[in-house]
Amino acid sequence: MNKNCKNYMEWWLEQEKLRTNNGLPVKMALAGINLSVIPQVFLPSPSQTHSTPLLIKNIDHHDFTRKKVLDIGTGSGVLAIYCALHGASLIIATDIDDHILHHAKSNAYLNKVTNIHFMNSNLFESVEGQYDYIFANGPISPEFWSEKKLSGHTILSYGETLFSQYRHYLTDEGVMFMTFAEFGPTESFYKTLQQNSVTYREKREKKFGVWWSFYEIKK
Repeated sequence: MNKNCKNYMEWWLEQEKLRTNNGLPVKMALAGINLSVIPQVFLPSPSQTHSTPLLIKNIDHHDFTRKKVLDIGTGSGVLAIYCALHGASLIIATDIDDHILHHAKSNAYLNKVTNIHFMNSNLFESVEGQYDYIFANGPISPEFWSEKKLSGHTILSYGETLFSQYRHYLTDEGVMFMTFAEFGPTESFYKTLQQNSVTYREKREKKFGVWWSFYEIKK
């Protein structure tokens, strides 16, 4: 890990420690969506991360009207809510913790959204059907995401499961969105993409001194 990545991760982990020790939800807004983010959930704030902001920035040309959407690991619910507000007809938002799902549902109501189906699922475990769009904006940093938080997965096994299975849940013309960053296990990440013959388009941006990548992945 280079110096910039190390500095960013040390700072980010310190911010997370302060947030989780405080024990209170963080009130924030992103892309016009109001959120209350509990300590157990990843905070998608532009002041602390570029993953979720980068993803939202790069999907604004996609038409979600009457589309079917799957949001894996919904967390705060921000991406599912975004799709609902942009006309998606069916949205399935999953996570592995009922407490997190309850708060994501509260965020949906906060934004007057009622057409998201929140479901407990470990990756694709309980998912059925095919979707026009899949959001898989999952964990990047092994330093923060333990196997306990990932319901038995490591960062690497999460990626291996995702890339070996996603085609079963994507329509022929569908797209899967995700982000990654250079402080993650990038060599293994690209190796997994190659091993699973994943077709993708990548856009990179530098923020906090670190390179972040957005991916559009096809079937």
